[in-house]
Amino acid sequence: MNSSPRGFQSRQARSKRPRWRTNLFLSTVIAIILIVGMTAWSTNNYLWRLPALHSNSHPRALVMDQLSLNYPDPSFTMNITNELRVAGYAVDYTGPSPNDVDSFRQLPRQGYDLIIIRAHTGSSQSIITAEPYSQSKYVTDQLAGALVPAQVDDGPLYFALTPKFVRQDMVGSFSESTIIVMGCAALQGTRDVASAFLDKGANFFVGWDSSVSITHTDTSTVALIHLLSIGRSVPEATREAGSTDPVYGAKLQYLDWNTLIQNRASDVISRLVVWAALATILVVGPMAVFVAPRVIASLDRIRERVTIREKKSTATGENQTPGHQ
Repeated sequence: MNSSPRGFQSRQARSKRPRWRTNLFLSTVIAIILIVGMTAWSTNNYLWRLPALHSNSHPRALVMDQLSLNYPDPSFTMNITNELRVAGYAVDYTGPSPNDVDSFRQLPRQGYDLIIIRAHTGSSQSIITAEPYSQSKYVTDQLAGALVPAQVDDGPLYFALTPKFVRQDMVGSFSESTIIVMGCAALQGTRDVASAFLDKGANFFVGWDSSVSITHTDTSTVALIHLLSIGRSVPEATREAGSTDPVYGAKLQYLDWNTLIQNRASDVISRLVVWAALATILVVGPMAVFVAPRVIASLDRIRERVTIREKKSTATGENQTPGHQ
């Protein structure tokens, strides 16, 4: 039996169709994997976290008073300690130390439920410690941008902790703690330092949305702890204790882990939409260049077959029509 060239080409075309479908499927799968991988990388895996397990039989609180060196406030220390003890906390208090950077480095693994940081905040939402600055100390951290020099009111330079220090240099994870930073503008703009503490395992971060006077932040923080001690939630206590600073106009705010994740999820979805559109263009575009000629050729063959069948039908009909005398 002899097979016509056209029949051979038709079988060859049919055998290649599944290959094109497989290639399209594989390209789509690869594009999806790339999109998911790039999205996870771009968000630095901050859509999830692993807080430390809570093992305290009684809640523990820490007051880190970095301001007591130049701005001591004995009444604040006494009032905040009393309020915490009334609320059932075992309280630890630390003042300025030449090793403050290392104290902050080890902070997450100490297992505190509530941490109050009485300190100035610098540019880029850094927390200014009371440890004097030195170019020859913590060189690796300085080169990485985790520690920077900071100055307050033309005074001496001190080490300041950036959000990068919190995320990368602090050891361990917080046990779903509440962090209160009493310095200026800790919750202003990008809220980087708050996000860093939440990424490190904290559940709530409380701070001011702009510059605040020392007197006002001391008074408001004591009021905040009192409200927490009588059963107010962090959002409720923040709202009730955070009256506007009469000097600078700052208001006490909070950021929690759930809100942070919702904001990030919305951002991820927006990125996925953009990447999906780009992937569609990159994958479907080149495929269309190769597939389109084959589709056109297939349509031409179908059109040719239809034409041949119509001609055969016409010829058969004419042969069956009786002639006229």
